[in-house]
Amino acid sequence: MAKEKQTEQAQEVNEVQETVEEQAKTILENNLRFYSQGCEVPADALKPIRAGRLKGMSDVNPMWRMKRMTEIFGPVGFGWKYEIVKQWTEAYGNEVKCFCNVHLFVRDPETKEWSEPIPGNGGSAIVSMESKGAYVNDEGYKMALTDALSIAMKPLGIGGNIWYGPKATGHNESKYEESTRESTNQSQQAQQGQGTSAMAFTGAQLQQALSELNAVTSEQAFQELWSKWAKMVPALCMNGTEFYKAACTKIQQIKHAGK
Repeated sequence: MAKEKQTEQAQEVNEVQETVEEQAKTILENNLRFYSQGCEVPADALKPIRAGRLKGMSDVNPMWRMKRMTEIFGPVGFGWKYEIVKQWTEAYGNEVKCFCNVHLFVRDPETKEWSEPIPGNGGSAIVSMESKGAYVNDEGYKMALTDALSIAMKPLGIGGNIWYGPKATGHNESKYEESTRESTNQSQQAQQGQGTSAMAFTGAQLQQALSELNAVTSEQAFQELWSKWAKMVPALCMNGTEFYKAACTKIQQIKHAGK
């Protein structure tokens, strides 16, 4: 009798354990229902990064992300949507970066319940200093928005396998952090090499630069003017100067006027 009782108890324990494991599996599958659907990235949506500090890693086609979101949740605006919370610019030496904060919302296809806002932050370059002078990227805000959406989609698992797992080839370090650090170092080195001329400008130079800036009406003219003063008086074009702030405002006005 004792042996039979032990056998019954062992069987009851096994049944309880199986029930608990099945419940845990069900909960896990439910929690990962969106992640599992979106984590695998097809080969034709992956683009290898062949140059720069991220060489050898992979990037995901943003349109694939949009398509996968639509397949899982439904058309944008009905099954998923987003709102732009904030857009702004920041200056780094003679360069300008733009940033974008978004809130992403998804609706559960089964319960029809909308999610809480899922935050995402992205950025891109607007004004970059190149060998021929300042380059103005008129798609900077669009690229920052795309970047922000990709960050917001990442916690849902969209493209997750390229960042996590044995075959992961995606980059995890922010592409802006290292770029900003490099730009800052280059700016500091340039100032040291140029001596006091890189650290000061006269009131007359400022007024002349502002006057010429006020007359600019095209992106090409803006680039030429910026390149001129960046070479003549580098300190005038540094972050925080009155000329720099006026230039940021001017380029945005030119872009809006051209739309």
